[in-house]
Amino acid sequence: MVKVIQNIVAIIFDKDKFLILKKKGTWVGWQFVQGGKEKGEEWETAVKREVEEETGLKDVEVVKKLDIKADYWFVWEGEKVHKFQNFFLVKANKKDKITLSVEHSDYKWCSYEEALKDLRYSKKEFEKAYKELKKLK
Repeated sequence: MVKVIQNIVAIIFDKDKFLILKKKGTWVGWQFVQGGKEKGEEWETAVKREVEEETGLKDVEVVKKLDIKADYWFVWEGEKVHKFQNFFLVKANKKDKITLSVEHSDYKWCSYEEALKDLRYSKKEFEKAYKELKKLK
């Protein structure tokens, strides 16, 4: 039996800075806000919920659902899992207070170049998302 999960990845930005979080737990490294979309939940609702859960940010704007997808397989508690990632551009104010969830130990607002260098995963998708963001400005 395979469990399928639809996941959101929120690429949070404010002008030319991007918010990345330092994950702790099963692996350690920098990532974007991400999490599962609940059954019956709208995409935008899932994005805002995950952003608030992982950063405490409430006043965000989902700018665009990107035509960028990724997927990967893993085994969790003996069960095969196929996770599909759906990417979103999300505008926030970097002056707003960040309150991290237990999943993360740190955060930073950084340039595109620094985020690209520090991200553990989703580098190719971030490059594509950055090109899309530049078209919107």
